[in-house]
Amino acid sequence: MVKNNVKLNHVTIGNGAYRNFAGEKGRYNQMGRRTFVILLDEERGRRMEERGWQLQWREPRNDEDERVAKLTAECRFGTPYPIKVTLITEGGTTELDESNISLLDTADIANCDVLLRPYNWDETGKYGAKAMVEEMEVTLNERVYDEL
Repeated sequence: MVKNNVKLNHVTIGNGAYRNFAGEKGRYNQMGRRTFVILLDEERGRRMEERGWQLQWREPRNDEDERVAKLTAECRFGTPYPIKVTLITEGGTTELDESNISLLDTADIANCDVLLRPYNWDETGKYGAKAMVEEMEVTLNERVYDEL
């Protein structure tokens, strides 16, 4: 059982199939579940597991790589627990909601800081904790180009 919220700064959000902010039905996702995967280095992953968070591990592809921890997180709107997602660009900040959070599915993310709260569950003898987003700040990579 996870007891406390956790703040993760400077995390990497997986690309492609690791992002489903739109909540589309897919091979690994039910319709309406807005999920994404946070990738953590081995040390941070180990500390999260010690606190009770459920992770999957990607083994190294070669001798120079280390294991990568994968934590699935969910953005759920319309619950008693308000969620705040802020998009940061050179032009300023924008609060994202369920109508526009899908922008993050294809965004070029430079940085992400996220505050997660645990949702502890226990069903038919199985138990665990889901990582639910409470707050998230996402900074985009800005494209540099010359105007002609």
